[in-house]
Amino acid sequence: MRVNKWGVGVIIAAAVMLTGCSAGATDKPADTKPSTGASQEATAPKSDCPELKEGATVDGAALGPCIVTSLDGIAGYAATTSTMGVDSTAKYNPSEKAVEAVSPIGSIIVIGSDAWVKSPTSDWQVADRTSSDPIIAGLSTGATAAAAMDPTTIAASLTGQFTVTGTGERLGKKVFLVSGAVEQQGVSVDMVFEITSDYETLASTSTATVSGQTVESKMVVTEWDVKQDIVAPL
Repeated sequence: MRVNKWGVGVIIAAAVMLTGCSAGATDKPADTKPSTGASQEATAPKSDCPELKEGATVDGAALGPCIVTSLDGIAGYAATTSTMGVDSTAKYNPSEKAVEAVSPIGSIIVIGSDAWVKSPTSDWQVADRTSSDPIIAGLSTGATAAAAMDPTTIAASLTGQFTVTGTGERLGKKVFLVSGAVEQQGVSVDMVFEITSDYETLASTSTATVSGQTVESKMVVTEWDVKQDIVAPL
């Protein structure tokens, strides 16, 4: 697969975006079959959080704060992402706003407002979107996007109407498939979140069209509520 400067940035940014949107998942695919009994429906919503049940329409602005609350106290998590045929891994520590993403086309580390990148043939270096090396420039673009894509920011920015289209299972918990659209970096992204009745987002899939090219990504978390080893490389 040939990946240009634009593609590198999109792949890395999409991987991080999905990690930020999601929390904790196994590799068991979600089941879209309808639930079979009232006992399987979501428990009563907390405070003003919307109740999740099949067929319901949910206000994104009401759902977002509930997702933010579910992330409180999480030590960190790790995930795998597949974007444009490229598999990558990502780690995130919310309290440090620290992100690490590794793929065959390069790696990034973001800690707070600082970012570093590494291509398959280079050493770690400070992110530079104006680099003459197109891979470094593309990775740096992805790092810049990653710096603005923490879970709280993404969840808090949800707006519009979402629909509960089915149910499945993640981490041994029932999840509701919540479909809608979010806007990231000025691009409309169609999302399917897998959310428990406690508003833990256990997986997500995104599809977007950027510069005429369709980008689809799927995220699966491999570790949940585990602090990740993310350190500055320089």
